[in-house]
Amino acid sequence: MTITKPFSFLLGALMVLALHDTPALAAHTPSADPAEVQAVTEQFATDLAKGDLQAISRLYTDDASLLPPNAAAVSGRAAILAYFEKTLRPDLIGGARFDHYEIYAGPEAATSISQIRMLDRNGRVVERGRQIIILLKQGGKWKIHRDMWSDTSSTATNNR
Repeated sequence: MTITKPFSFLLGALMVLALHDTPALAAHTPSADPAEVQAVTEQFATDLAKGDLQAISRLYTDDASLLPPNAAAVSGRAAILAYFEKTLRPDLIGGARFDHYEIYAGPEAATSISQIRMLDRNGRVVERGRQIIILLKQGGKWKIHRDMWSDTSSTATNNR
């Protein structure tokens, strides 16, 4: 009992100290520039408009995963490229527009939420949806680690 009481007091004091210093530590932790995180998605759109699926695949980490709607996960950069070669063929898709961003970024990981419109070669919207990507900083660059999206094309609120 005599050992437990001093140990409890020490543990309590350490917790108070840790909680007291947490805001100070958080204030000194650098967070990412949201524009840098958003730039990855915008690069995706630029590369898609060029039909450069190889460049798009390089935006992903080596062990990235796509989580497409109503389909199995696609894991690894090579598998992601193969998936995009089937679904983002330049004869089907002419580009993409992303907007309404929400970005939550720390120094090494970030989450980007956006609305997406997929376009045909004539610039007409062929699909609407929402996207959530998790990015990791690797080699000083943001890379997409997880990519999940939904197709909201048939919902009345997005077809106005």
